[in-house]
Amino acid sequence: MSLFLSNIPIKDIKIGMKATYSQTITDTDVKAFAGISGDRNPVHLDEIYAQNSRYKKRIAHGLISVSYFSALFGTRLPGEGCVYASQTLNFKRPIYVG
Repeated sequence: MSLFLSNIPIKDIKIGMKATYSQTITDTDVKAFAGISGDRNPVHLDEIYAQNSRYKKRIAHGLISVSYFSALFGTRLPGEGCVYASQTLNFKRPIYVG
């Protein structure tokens, strides 16, 4: 993860502007998120359990990926000082660990 801060005034944000953020979700991330959230579903933490699930291997918690919105909005577009207030989510595919 690289930390790149931007500070775009809200009046300068236009339709079509883009920002990107990339992060590999590691085993450590999943275990930390399980501890913080209390979601210890074995599909996230137990390799054997996950192999026998419909996913065939461990998946990250969906809300880990959602939490990266905070990094995107708070550091890239619009940037410093931004706090997002709401969202609507549809998870299309699992996010695998690693």
